[in-house]
Amino acid sequence: MSYENISEEEKELYLEVLREGTTPFDRFVSRGDIEDVIDIPRSRQTIDRNVFRAVQQTQLDQSTRLIPILGAAGTGKTHAYWAYKDRERKMLITDDTAEELVYEGPSGWTIVYVPSPPASIRILLHVYSCIIDEMGADILKIVSGKLVKKWGGKKKKHLGLFGSADIEEVIQAGIRNYPGVFADCVKALVIYEMDKDRKVLAERWLLGEDLDEEELDILGINSVIEEDDICLAMIKLLTEHTDKTIVLYLDELESPYRMHGPDAERKFLEIIKRLYNEVKNLVIIIAVLKEIWPRILEIADMPLRSRMEPEHELQNWTHDDLKLYFAKSMLHFWNQNNLNPPTYPLFPLNDQVLNSIYHKTDGNQRSIIKLIRIFVDKIISGEMTLEELMKDESIVPVAKPELFKSEIDEEIKKLAAEAKSQGSTKESLAEAIEKMMQEEDFIIEVNQPSVAAAALKCIKIIGDKNKYDYNVDLEFKFPLGRRKVTLAGLVTYNNRRIALEVPAVKDFDRSGGVAAFYAAQRIQNAIMQNQIDEAILIVPENTKGQKYQSILSQYSQINIIELDNEDGETLLRGAGAGKPSVEGYEIAQIIFPELPDYTPEEESAE
Repeated sequence: MSYENISEEEKELYLEVLREGTTPFDRFVSRGDIEDVIDIPRSRQTIDRNVFRAVQQTQLDQSTRLIPILGAAGTGKTHAYWAYKDRERKMLITDDTAEELVYEGPSGWTIVYVPSPPASIRILLHVYSCIIDEMGADILKIVSGKLVKKWGGKKKKHLGLFGSADIEEVIQAGIRNYPGVFADCVKALVIYEMDKDRKVLAERWLLGEDLDEEELDILGINSVIEEDDICLAMIKLLTEHTDKTIVLYLDELESPYRMHGPDAERKFLEIIKRLYNEVKNLVIIIAVLKEIWPRILEIADMPLRSRMEPEHELQNWTHDDLKLYFAKSMLHFWNQNNLNPPTYPLFPLNDQVLNSIYHKTDGNQRSIIKLIRIFVDKIISGEMTLEELMKDESIVPVAKPELFKSEIDEEIKKLAAEAKSQGSTKESLAEAIEKMMQEEDFIIEVNQPSVAAAALKCIKIIGDKNKYDYNVDLEFKFPLGRRKVTLAGLVTYNNRRIALEVPAVKDFDRSGGVAAFYAAQRIQNAIMQNQIDEAILIVPENTKGQKYQSILSQYSQINIIELDNEDGETLLRGAGAGKPSVEGYEIAQIIFPELPDYTPEEESAE
């Protein structure tokens, strides 16, 4: 049945539903925190086979594998994660009740999305948090249960108020198996499994939550999850003793380079290599812009390059892929709105319009969805009917679709110029296309690494603009006894060494608590070791704590910047746009005291 055979009454019904709700094409940029429902796997089949082969091999030998997936902007790198997450779920369906095809492939794996932080600051904590956020308490129950059983924890009855005698034996057995840096991880897992009175405290520690000094003393633990060595130890315990192979999907590998250049990218790759070399039972997928890949290969050392799997490139859609995507998206939309779908599956567009879209975009998925949205919006808003759209050969060519396959930008500019010359006050379709083709979403996640990176970025923007002679080092390390302590960054200016640090908090709408104390303590140690002269400590608004305040009262060299989540978003947006906000300007003013006070005009001037 064709479009013309649908009655006018039916057309109006379906168009009204589209007007009232969110169309399937309103979001054209895939995001790791919002599920993509529609998948067109044909252009990705070879990559999928290689990914699942790697999972099967890792399940057999426990060796970690690294798979690079390359693609141009808009070819579905982030979307591929949601496709694999969907397959992971479908693997659990074993009967004939599944509404869709249950994919063949290995079972017993789970995929974890790891968005790239804007700088390589405590990336191991970032990875650990992503694993915990995805798998939750389930992985803690499985791993703690296996380890406690292995260490003899089920053989005796619990004794004492906390069962301390029995628990202590299990802990010591565990530490003999995993000595050194693993000790606190072993304690937390054993207490979590065996001690009902301290289980909640142990769970909070394992989940990376803030504990005060008294709570840490109750657990008998001296460290916090945010430390790199502790994070890596926990990741090892989780991956080696869970009942699934874990697939880490590292997206946006180019982000560190965008924010801070090759040094940040190199440090990020070093962390990936450390995971690859030291952790078992992992499959690491890195999703990379195609044009960035040669530079990453240059930075990566020979052992890493020689052992990673061959890179695989995502392909653009074919015309058939586009039609299938549109039809599946509309079918899903009608089902979501409890409507029988139209008898013509490409309503409210048709094959000729989709063919035009395909040639305009060369099959780039993101560009396709942008143009579909423009055409659908024009139709449902009443600005154009499909019939009017079809009659306008400057938009939808009848005989020569190849017109749009080359010189696309020039054709769009020509249409825009013609509309302007006619004195039209309403935005033309060509202008809307040009505008939408240039849009990019900026995703804001206010957390420890993003805030630190944005602050350092603002310092660099203002320092470069004013042509100051300064230097910024990321992840500044200094020795403290037998170990090394890391601060987020170090800025050198006019013979002043100013550190920047951010506590490991999940959000900035609650007090920084003990995390702020540890951050202040790191700065205190750096000052006492004569490693720095001053510091900027960025903490959540209204951060309290007796020990935290005590350090601040002793060290006037520590400059405090307090932010809430809204302030953090403003800071990140300003840094990302290259126009520091008032928060970014105030941070830079600590480094460069000769800067005048911030004025509203300064934001537009930056």
